[in-house]
Amino acid sequence: MKPEHLSLLPTLSAPSVHPDGAWAVVSVTRPSFVADDQVGQLWTVALDGSGARRMTRGYCDLAPQVSPDGTLVAFLRRQPGGSAQLALVEATGGEPWVLTDLPLGVDGFSWSHDSRTIAVVARVPQAGRYGTLDGVPAEREDARSLRGLQLRHNGLGAGWFLDRPSQIHLVEVPDPQDEPAVPLVGRWVRDHAAEPVPGLAPIRRLTEDGDDWQVPVFTADDSGLVAAVSRAGATHLGAELVCLDVETGEQEELPEEDGQIHDWSEPCIVGQQGEEPGARGQRIFVARSDLGASGLEFVGSHPRIGLLEEGRFVPLSADDDVFHAALTRRGDGVVTVEERRGATRVHEFTAGGDRVLLDADVVVQAVAAVPGSDGVVVTVVSPSSPGEVALVHGGRLTVLSDFGADLRQVTRVVEPVLHEVDVDGQPVEGWVVKPAASGPHPVLLVIHGGPYAHVTGSFFDEFQVYVEAGYAVVACNPRGSSGYGRAFGRALVGRFGQIDADDVLGFLDGVVAADPDLDGARVGVMGGSYGGYLTAWIIAHDHRWAGAIVERGYLDPAAFIGSSDIGWFFAPQYNGATREEMDRQSPMRLAEQVTTPTLVIHSEQDLRCPLGQGLEYHARLTMAGVDAELLVFPGENHELSRSGSPWHRRQRFEAILDFWGRRLPA
Repeated sequence: MKPEHLSLLPTLSAPSVHPDGAWAVVSVTRPSFVADDQVGQLWTVALDGSGARRMTRGYCDLAPQVSPDGTLVAFLRRQPGGSAQLALVEATGGEPWVLTDLPLGVDGFSWSHDSRTIAVVARVPQAGRYGTLDGVPAEREDARSLRGLQLRHNGLGAGWFLDRPSQIHLVEVPDPQDEPAVPLVGRWVRDHAAEPVPGLAPIRRLTEDGDDWQVPVFTADDSGLVAAVSRAGATHLGAELVCLDVETGEQEELPEEDGQIHDWSEPCIVGQQGEEPGARGQRIFVARSDLGASGLEFVGSHPRIGLLEEGRFVPLSADDDVFHAALTRRGDGVVTVEERRGATRVHEFTAGGDRVLLDADVVVQAVAAVPGSDGVVVTVVSPSSPGEVALVHGGRLTVLSDFGADLRQVTRVVEPVLHEVDVDGQPVEGWVVKPAASGPHPVLLVIHGGPYAHVTGSFFDEFQVYVEAGYAVVACNPRGSSGYGRAFGRALVGRFGQIDADDVLGFLDGVVAADPDLDGARVGVMGGSYGGYLTAWIIAHDHRWAGAIVERGYLDPAAFIGSSDIGWFFAPQYNGATREEMDRQSPMRLAEQVTTPTLVIHSEQDLRCPLGQGLEYHARLTMAGVDAELLVFPGENHELSRSGSPWHRRQRFEAILDFWGRRLPA
């Protein structure tokens, strides 16, 4: 894969299956160099294996959900330069129509069981902010008065301030045969300004607060909505689970307090348990993360799947199992996805326990049950494709689409090979991806971010680009990574730059010694975010490298507090509460020890690892006489490599290959 092939990479949404079980719908988007934007449409995929077809032809259509009665598909439609709005199209096809015109767009939605109402979550700006006051651009808005610790969020949009809470709105679903809306002009605008707009769906705001609400789900009788909510001004990371009355908005907190703060998410209602109205009468599956008495103990914390019974949370999943996908109803239970050792497993949970439906070397991203069948539809990233729709049945995976065909026609996709290396008694898993030609090849040690994240054996554009350029890629999951249990993830607390550096270097040495195609005398190291941290730490202590790339790095824990959107809890929980502890684990304090030629890459609008981290690190390297380069991307945030503009993503790859071409020729 070459940088110019980015436009051939499909990204798939969660699937939604029609009630008749004949087809599923997904959105398929891709980076477009023509539009310099992410574009895409909805596609239907036949579950009998007969193929896929394009359903819509919008600029960027996302997140489809089939209505419970099967007549409509709701989705999010985004126009160039605009925000995503809620749209509908008939399940049999036809012209879609947009239902909302909310100032900051729609973030998510869910259907009522009777298919007559859609609950949407949308950010609501304060009066006069974010374009709501004509003639007053963002840089001319009034000053903000802020309190608390959770003030901003990377990638949220202009300003990234959280003075635009996510609120729940109810949209009445119009009859598809109704007269469509038309632009209002002339005398109608003058004489009927206070009246509803003909043809637009009535929208009612249900929540009127400063809290952030997640996408709710309707109770079985559609009289209530169950949702998780993060309260404004909270000094912890928890979220409450609440039931709202659809008519009055009255709130009822569901679980009983147990002295701990929890992060509730993904409620899924699978039926009525008794005659009691409201949420107490429901069978509710939910995900819950335990955050301790402080509500800040997030390291190694991950959701456990359980059932709410009489206000108590009854866990059904094991403490070390990591679940990351939404809970989707299947009969009297739910299905979801577990992240495990660089791959995934599909689980079904019922009140009686847990059953594994699929255990395969792919990354399952989302699931949807097939009505009237034992099958489950999934979207997957496999070793050979960046995204496909597949059917899980009888423990087997059958791929139903071929969205990766365009990429395969122009390049060969190289599949990673799994390795395990013993590092001082600790088994470390990872992958090697190398060119088809015989070596020895120069080696790039690539370190993942997080640190509570992981690399997998499935398709990853970064690895494919480097292999195409002639490099062997080595990547592993050192202690601190996810998918190997809570203790493995928490092993890094207070020990940044120690056991993690030992693991990645030990893994590199082990695979180089075992494979003559890997040239251990020609090596480079690179990583982003936490991977940027560990790269900077390693090159301050180990000088074997032909070059290093430190991208969007977490480089100075103490400086994170107040500057990073997560700095107030991330650095103290991972590195310690005192300045002495943080400085002991700071690669910024060791920049003068570096001798390796280094490229520092950062984005101007990165609030997760702020630009100041990269600027200071580059300056310290330069002052120490290191051959250092700095590449800064305007208009981009921490997600540049994943969701930045297509041209910036391409330029980033080209700059990386240029650096390695000069420092470590292949």
